[in-house]
Amino acid sequence: MSTVDELTLSRLLPRIVRDGDGWSANWRSITLHSVFQPVLSITHQRIVGYEALLRATDSAGNPVTPDALFSQAQLHANAPILDRLSRCLHVANFVEQKIDACWLFLNALPQVFETRWPHRAFIDELSAHFGLPRERIVIELLEQPAGDEEAVARTLAATRPRDFLIAIDDFGTGFSNFDRVWRLRPDIVKLDRSLIARAGKREGDESLMTHLIAMLHQAGTLVLAEGVETDDELMILMQADVDFVQGYWFGMPQASVRAAGAGAPELIESMWLKYDAYDRANAHHQQLGFESFAEAVRAGARVYSATGDLTQAAEQVFNVGEARRVFLLNARGLQEQPSVTAKDLAPPPSRLAPLFPDTHNNWSRRAYFRHAMASPGHVAMMGPHYSLTEGEDCYTAAIAIERTDGTEGPEVFCADFLPDRSHGGAR
Repeated sequence: MSTVDELTLSRLLPRIVRDGDGWSANWRSITLHSVFQPVLSITHQRIVGYEALLRATDSAGNPVTPDALFSQAQLHANAPILDRLSRCLHVANFVEQKIDACWLFLNALPQVFETRWPHRAFIDELSAHFGLPRERIVIELLEQPAGDEEAVARTLAATRPRDFLIAIDDFGTGFSNFDRVWRLRPDIVKLDRSLIARAGKREGDESLMTHLIAMLHQAGTLVLAEGVETDDELMILMQADVDFVQGYWFGMPQASVRAAGAGAPELIESMWLKYDAYDRANAHHQQLGFESFAEAVRAGARVYSATGDLTQAAEQVFNVGEARRVFLLNARGLQEQPSVTAKDLAPPPSRLAPLFPDTHNNWSRRAYFRHAMASPGHVAMMGPHYSLTEGEDCYTAAIAIERTDGTEGPEVFCADFLPDRSHGGAR
């Protein structure tokens, strides 16, 4: 079993050796090398970091996967030594190449943050010895359980405010889920390749990617999509407002950091050209629909304000083909009369029957209601969000109005729109 003394930097440094291709290390007849893969910021249009990846070969020159290597180390209770040795090797190779400003992503077993290993001291030693500022280090917790998740959370909490960054790897599989995000409060969450591939197949999961990234942003973390390989995957991620991307689309990992990132400027230009075309092709509702939605709601609100007749007012809204439902809320967000639905609207699905009739509903928590009340006379738009009446994504437009017949208090005139998916509109 590993001891604390074996895990110190002074005991690990003699294990790494300089050769013609950089630094390497020996581990039980296995030779370890570093390769690097760039991490790009979509918004900043440049490389902002590199993930260090382990490459290993046996005595016959055959490749050994990192999973197999660490599994063997776990059997001998030596995984913490291999973990730290790998990071020591990666930092040596990265610093020697004199890469300025970028982050260095270093994989780490979550177990090393349990209290029995002085992990913060090791980061400090690593930073000081190699001259790599701590704020440029991203410790990437691998997707596997720690022996004591609570201990890991306490250790990370004790480092706040911390000068290095924490990332959670492979979010969406196994132990890397929202519970871990809430416990560990990472700076960056890396979406697993399986999520990226599923969205890229366009099996109806594109909107889920948008919602997932939005939830992670609201949880206070940046989002990195790993394993990006195709144009479709990249376009969907860009539209979903992902922060960072990495993957074979941008090139294969290489021992030379500069070689790994050499194609980035041309690829970034290509990426944005493709996205501009993709956005235009999929912007039917952003460019046309939203304006027509808002104008239809204004027209309906004017009729309702003058007549108090919701059915008559709804006809103005239904001039827009995607309008499905018109309803009215009082100043407290209560819906006191049934919605008026478009003539061609199918009955609600039977699986949603317990949610009907749609009177006495309280919609005061919805953003469209709150925003409309905060800015009377202006149309507030919300979406896409899951419709409790349609059972699918919709947009809702709302406007706060005063009746001209003397009825007391403001009311909020609302309409739901379901974009025609045959046009490839925003979802």
